[in-house]
Amino acid sequence: MGWFLSGTLIGPALGPFIGGIIVTYTSWRVIFWLQTGLSGLAALFTLTPLLPETIYYRRADELAGFSRRQQARILWSLINPIRVLRLFVYPNLLLASLASSAVIWNMYGLLTPIRYVLNPRFNLTTPMQSGLFYLAPGTGYLVGTLIGGRYADHVVKRWIKKRGGVRVPEDRLRSALPFMGVIIPGCVLVYGWGVQKEAGGIPLAVVTLFVQGVAQLFCFPSLNTYCLDVMQGRGAEVIAGNYFVRYLFACAATACVLPAVEGIGVGWFSTITAVFLIASSAGIAATVRWGNDWKQWVDNKRRERRRARRKHMQ
Repeated sequence: MGWFLSGTLIGPALGPFIGGIIVTYTSWRVIFWLQTGLSGLAALFTLTPLLPETIYYRRADELAGFSRRQQARILWSLINPIRVLRLFVYPNLLLASLASSAVIWNMYGLLTPIRYVLNPRFNLTTPMQSGLFYLAPGTGYLVGTLIGGRYADHVVKRWIKKRGGVRVPEDRLRSALPFMGVIIPGCVLVYGWGVQKEAGGIPLAVVTLFVQGVAQLFCFPSLNTYCLDVMQGRGAEVIAGNYFVRYLFACAATACVLPAVEGIGVGWFSTITAVFLIASSAGIAATVRWGNDWKQWVDNKRRERRRARRKHMQ
């Protein structure tokens, strides 16, 4: 999961750096030609033996032997987006999604305004110069990829051993807690107020961007893998719901960060982000403690409703 997520995180960090070089020396239209080439390359990779099919069970098999009306009903039940949103009746899944949203809010809240915040602060004059700052979180994501997932696995194995061989999905979340609740909020506060108060200079900005980048890759693999572990057989739905909520917050962060920074300053916006992260960490800590009980409670309620519905139909 760490290696997979590194692609989704390193891209947004390195993209503005490459874009800054292009805009500084050529036309901004070249960016779209580059995007076209990368998309074509990705499509080529998916159509070649580099990405072989691994599925052992096809959903289409569930349609065999039914009439067209029955097939349409089954197909709708498989693709109905409401089934994803219904999963948020589980408090543990909702809190995990909000935690992912807090981390992604921090990511886009930091990356989006770099040029507008740091260029005036350090008297930079070109997009390429501000683009260099994106290398700090990008390098952090790469370093985090190498160790974040391994650390999460180490924590899970340690707790399995402590319980005498019993594996609990919520143990996966323990590895994210210190990074989400302490390290990332600390970096965000130091970065934001350092920029606003003109303290620390370029080294402070680069170091805090790098460290919080590393810390994010200690959070995302744990949160995503928990979504796969906690509801066996429905991992795709849980991940889909998690991404749905997560990227709503990414969109909101991208849209509001510049007006917010202009209105209240980068320091106070960073404080809001830090509070969001700390509150989400408290939710994850509660999930570690009571997540399994919450899941069983919701499952029991659903079973009772199904039994009552069947009894009513009889």
